[in-house]
Amino acid sequence: MTGSPSPFRQILGPALDRLPAPVQRVHDLAAPLTAAGLADVTVSAGLIPWITCALAGLPRSGRDVPVRVSFSPDGHGAERWVRRFGNRRYASTIRAGRRGDGAMALVERLGPFQLFFELRPDDMALTWRSVGWRWLGVPLPAAAVPRIACRESAHEDRFVFDIEFALPVVGPVIRYRGWLLPDTA
Repeated sequence: MTGSPSPFRQILGPALDRLPAPVQRVHDLAAPLTAAGLADVTVSAGLIPWITCALAGLPRSGRDVPVRVSFSPDGHGAERWVRRFGNRRYASTIRAGRRGDGAMALVERLGPFQLFFELRPDDMALTWRSVGWRWLGVPLPAAAVPRIACRESAHEDRFVFDIEFALPVVGPVIRYRGWLLPDTA
C-alpha cells in the first residue's frame, strides 16, 4: 500500500526511528498488521467505571486476557484500529491533526468523540498523554478532559503497552497492560 505516511511518522518524523523496533513496527505501517497477545486488565470499583467500560466496549477485569488488534492504514495518513480484549471489542480511527493551540497532536476518533494526544518519544518508549477532546466537533472544557496516559515500549520482540484511563471527579476507570506480537495465523 502506498500513500501518506502513518500518523505517527507525520507527527514524530525521524524521532520515530529511535523508538524500539516493536514500537516502530506498529506505528510506521505501510500495510495492515494484526497483532495478538495477552493483557492484565483492572477496572476500578464502582458503577461509573463499570458503565463507562461497558458502553465503550473497554475490557473487563482479568489476568492474561487474550488481545487481538488490527491496524489498517487507509493510504491517506489515517489508520483504523480494531481492538478485541476477550469478548469485548472497540474500534477507533487515528490520524495526525492539530490541537486548538495549533500544535501537532495524534487525534483518535471514538464514535462522536475526538481525543487529542501529545506524543513524547525517547529511546526506550513512546508516551501518549491526553490534552484535549471534542464531542461532535465541539471543543469540550479542559477541566473535563479524561486523563489518558499510555506508555508503549518493547520487551525482546514484543510490543508492550500500559494504558491508564481516568475521569475528572470520578478518578481511575481502567488500567490495562500487556504485550502484542504480529499474528501470523
